[in-house]
Amino acid sequence: MTEPSEALDGEVLRLRSSGRAFARISRDLELERPVDAQRAFQRAVRRLPVGEQDQVRQQESSRLDRLAERVNADTTKPAEDRTRRLAAIERLRGLLAIDPV
Repeated sequence: MTEPSEALDGEVLRLRSSGRAFARISRDLELERPVDAQRAFQRAVRRLPVGEQDQVRQQESSRLDRLAERVNADTTKPAEDRTRRLAAIERLRGLLAIDPV
């Protein structure tokens, strides 16, 4: 992805808000990697008015909570896989809290 566009960022925000995973968003929008979708999401959130930013961050936090609950409850996966997925969720949670300029 070369220069980020507001239209792309807005589309990523819309898709993420509808429940899509970053990996799926990156495939659908033909981005190189899921991290590109994550960065676009962060940029889009920063462009929102403060009140809307808070609302989107709360929704994303709730989504991550539900995902962590599902990972913890899935005893069909080895503990190492669950630990790895939970660590990824915590990284996403950490990015959600960061508000770089």
